[in-house]
Amino acid sequence: MKIAFNKLPDTLKKKLPQVIWLTGDEPLQMQEAADMIRACARQQGVEEREVHDVGAQFQWKQLLGATASLSLFGGSKLLEVRLGSSKPGKEGSEVIQQLCRMSEQGNDCLLFISNKLDAAQQKSAWMKAVEQHGLLVQIWPVETSQLPRWINARLASAGVQADMDATSLLADKVEGNLLAAAQEIEKLRLFVAPGERLTAEKLLLLIEDASRYSLFDLADACLEGKTSRAVKVLRGLESEGSEAPLLLWALTREIRQVSSLLHHLDAGRPFDTACQQLRIWDKRKPIYRAATQHLNKASTHQLLQLAHQCDQAIKGSGEPLNDLLLQLVVRFSGLNTQTA
Repeated sequence: MKIAFNKLPDTLKKKLPQVIWLTGDEPLQMQEAADMIRACARQQGVEEREVHDVGAQFQWKQLLGATASLSLFGGSKLLEVRLGSSKPGKEGSEVIQQLCRMSEQGNDCLLFISNKLDAAQQKSAWMKAVEQHGLLVQIWPVETSQLPRWINARLASAGVQADMDATSLLADKVEGNLLAAAQEIEKLRLFVAPGERLTAEKLLLLIEDASRYSLFDLADACLEGKTSRAVKVLRGLESEGSEAPLLLWALTREIRQVSSLLHHLDAGRPFDTACQQLRIWDKRKPIYRAATQHLNKASTHQLLQLAHQCDQAIKGSGEPLNDLLLQLVVRFSGLNTQTA
């Protein structure tokens, strides 16, 4: 069965499927959907969780062994398979189909998490098996026209009542990024008293008075080539306790966007056309134009390699994470030195 994100809570209330495939490129809803599934599994007595990260050397058949092995607690397990942008390939395809067939007789729950699937993947035999035996959850970005409604609902669930103008202002500020919107709403909860209605004027004051930097301040400084400011924002975010995965996500997202933009431009597309195809807002075009002046396809590729090093450091490679993040910010903002 195939469903959208907003149908997931009601679906899980009925029954936890044995096979679930979660796909999309919207980080906040991907995280919340995965957390929802994990919570449902715990409520239904699934005590053990086993995580498998799919890489180039991943042995798909080990998943068959994982489903055959007994849980440490004697019950069922949640097997979480994180693919990212990796594709199953022939071996993976066969194993996924076999796991789907086996799921009807087994007790384990399989949760696959991947980036957005392309058209060919959605028509593949392994995806058809998932839809036949389990649940495919597709997560789509919230359309610009629907963002104020999404923000208003999120504010309401956080106990904050807001005017339409305030909701629209916040939508403009986050520019379609749900993670940023969620972070702003969490901060607003601290400053809006129970029963108080948030107005646009109040929101402006809160935004102007806030001393904290945002993830977008960091990314924008890098895009604009402002190395000193980018380093300052990075240090500010680190001192405020911002988690490294969020910092890396914000930087990597923009690096990929610049890389895509450069590929469009090298293919001969006009700048405005390329921005439209990549859904770059008009008021952000100058920032991206600035980025194309100090970055090229080769440098964005090197930045993504460095971002991968950061990711490995987060996962425990032993490399100095803070130094790597600083190097990433400095090089992203246009310098090739190790310090600003």
